[in-house]
Amino acid sequence: MHGRRYYVKALDAGDTRAALPIAAYKKLYEIEDEIRDHDPDAKLAVRQAQSKPVFDELVAWAKTHQPYEPPTSKLGEAIRYSLNHRVALGRFLESGLVPIDNGAVERLHIRAALTRKNYLFAGSDAGGERAAIAYTILGCCRILGINPTEYLSDVLPRLARRVRLIDLPELLPAGWKARRDVAAALRTE
Repeated sequence: MHGRRYYVKALDAGDTRAALPIAAYKKLYEIEDEIRDHDPDAKLAVRQAQSKPVFDELVAWAKTHQPYEPPTSKLGEAIRYSLNHRVALGRFLESGLVPIDNGAVERLHIRAALTRKNYLFAGSDAGGERAAIAYTILGCCRILGINPTEYLSDVLPRLARRVRLIDLPELLPAGWKARRDVAAALRTE
């Protein structure tokens, strides 16, 4: 994702040469779409046969153009990023278990990244810690597919009462969801 993003920025800045690397990334993602449901060994075989030549060509293109591109230009930044991180960017070619990008994880952290400067003014260290806890709980709810309003409206009143330390795991989003799913299954039987 990051490697492609830099080339998109270069294309948006008017450098049409960035269209070729973007097309290579498009081809890599098309291959990944085709093999999404394959087992890891089959994915690795396809990646080695189809994705590796595209990735190697992309790296070769970047090496060819790097000496002629100012490092401060948008395309120069994209090329530098691709070459400096080519091992990490190509890690998906070594295993069928490794995804082509870490977009799912990054989307979970986008709220924290967007509001990072706001945390400088949380009022205190304790306020910053409380905000981090709130974002963590909301992120867990999102991963588990829980409606955060429903979760918080059930859990917060319980926390206002006396809670034993041993009961805390069932109040966390995963435990809460598991308990709710068991109760729903019992109702349908």
